[in-house]
Amino acid sequence: MKSVVKGMKSMVQSIDFSKPIYNGVNISIRKPEVITDGITNPTTNNDNGIYNAVNIDVDSPKVGSQSQKIYDYPEADGIVTYEMLNLNQIPVNVEDKALPEQEAEIVEEEVVEVPAPNYTTVEAEKAETAEKKTPDVTTALSFRANEANVKRPEIVPPEPIMPKVDVALVFENLSSTNKDVQAQQIEEIVRTAILNPENAKNYLISDIFTGLINITKEDATKLAGPTKEQMEARQKLIANIIAVEKDKKAVNNLPYKMSDEEIAVATNLSPMELVERNKEYAITALGALTELFIEDFEAKEGRIVPITDAPGVSAIVNALRKDPDSGIKLAAIDALRHIQRPEYKEELSAIFTLVQTDSNPNVSRAATKALAELNNK
Repeated sequence: MKSVVKGMKSMVQSIDFSKPIYNGVNISIRKPEVITDGITNPTTNNDNGIYNAVNIDVDSPKVGSQSQKIYDYPEADGIVTYEMLNLNQIPVNVEDKALPEQEAEIVEEEVVEVPAPNYTTVEAEKAETAEKKTPDVTTALSFRANEANVKRPEIVPPEPIMPKVDVALVFENLSSTNKDVQAQQIEEIVRTAILNPENAKNYLISDIFTGLINITKEDATKLAGPTKEQMEARQKLIANIIAVEKDKKAVNNLPYKMSDEEIAVATNLSPMELVERNKEYAITALGALTELFIEDFEAKEGRIVPITDAPGVSAIVNALRKDPDSGIKLAAIDALRHIQRPEYKEELSAIFTLVQTDSNPNVSRAATKALAELNNK
């Protein structure tokens, strides 16, 4: 406590009573003066007294009706309120949060509205983003109410896109040594040509025609045919099928009791039969694709392609004339019937007339029927 008092005494200045004493304001108490006409007391007082505020001599006080202005401050027309200040001049700390909005007060002379603070902080940007995301219920309702008046864009249904054909894969399957793979690929081509001709146009490619033609040229005469065991099993199987076709109740009393092994032997094809089967399939596929080619050529070119220029026709005719297998010849006659038109009447008539003399009665009968249909058109 004593140290504090000593410190305070050291801070207090000593007073010289020989000089004028001022009390807060510089008004000389000992020699007060009153100015009524602007003339002051000639007695001057050195301004070396002690005071702490404005310089008014307490010893010689002066009261004047006309005060002399030391500083010329601008005068306001009315009372300046806090609300009349420009808040935009208030510096904003980047780390501070957004300033709260000030409510505008009405002043008697005029109404001053406080402008919205100019946010530059990250928090202000987030608040602005959140405000934009907040849906306006009135706007949403008015938009829905005007939906009936909005012109909707016309939706055009897309055109069907035909699936592309993997030509390399198709040609690989047609060239496979596995005859079952060949047969499955040919069946797919024929099925597509019958059920969806527009998509089957994807098969109208020279490589696919080449693969099918190569199958028709394969020689099966040197391959092994069915064995004696296979022939006997097939005869039994055929007899059972005929019995069921005549009477369905015969399924419980078949002429021959065959085990699963015997049925497998009967249905299994020999190498020669596999080649002949695929040749029949290939000729059927060539007839279907050649018909599509002729129709597509006419639609695009506006004319009929000559029969000698139609792909696959020469392979079909060669199989009909030279192949010894009657099943292949029957398939060839059926393929030529699919492409018959008035423009091809002369060529097809010559071919069918020639085949009428075939040694196989089934082949000659089919050729005669095809020729009669051609003449009637």
